[in-house]
Amino acid sequence: MKNKILITINNLDDIEYYQKLGLKHFVYPLKDFCVGMPNVFSVAEIKEEGYLFLNRICDNEAIDDLKKIIKKLPNNIKGIIFDDLGVLEIVKDLKIEKILFLNHFNTNTLSIKIYLAHVDSVVISSDITKEEMQVIVDNIPNKLTIFVLGYVNAMYSRRLLIDNYCKFHNIERKNPLRIQKEDNHFFLYENEYGTVFYHEPLFNGLELLSFKAKYFFINTAFLTKENIKDALEGNLKVTNDQGFLYQETIYKLK
Repeated sequence: MKNKILITINNLDDIEYYQKLGLKHFVYPLKDFCVGMPNVFSVAEIKEEGYLFLNRICDNEAIDDLKKIIKKLPNNIKGIIFDDLGVLEIVKDLKIEKILFLNHFNTNTLSIKIYLAHVDSVVISSDITKEEMQVIVDNIPNKLTIFVLGYVNAMYSRRLLIDNYCKFHNIERKNPLRIQKEDNHFFLYENEYGTVFYHEPLFNGLELLSFKAKYFFINTAFLTKENIKDALEGNLKVTNDQGFLYQETIYKLK
């Protein structure tokens, strides 16, 4: 299944290492169009074949800037992974793969089929159980992308929440910033376009590699290439869990 894995790149020097592991679909967080990603790249820096990753909600100015980039895309850009539907309008006529990645949406067959009329693949939400994912995949085989490893983006704000928090409490700024609410652990990462809350521990859904999907997505943000190698060999040393794969998020109110 390694030939179906989409993997984000933290460091361009990691590419050769991943190639030796049998990985070949590289995803590059695009400079000025990403939040929550510690390392980003301009199109000019990308030499290998791969996909652009955009997870920032764009305003009018950003959309205009993206149009300029899209007009000059080199041939090594095979596709684009995005969550702002405004981006779809810009890229809809391009002959590249289009993958829609809406963090907490795409939880049912009906909505995914609607999106698939406009894109080549849709990333299934990691907020549903393995059983629920299986139902969707059975209905739409070999067209979906499944998130299988990485810190889950629990929330994204366009506000600079770390800056605001540290200024309010008059404390040293830390980025990432780790916080805890009862038994829930998060770390925040901020750049000029906003703040992402990542849930801890790491989500490990590699058991989903057995599903009939088009692609499997690994987000390497805040992980090392050695972490990825260990994970693919079944020897992940980073504290991890299975998220909601075996925990329903539907509750009956009293």
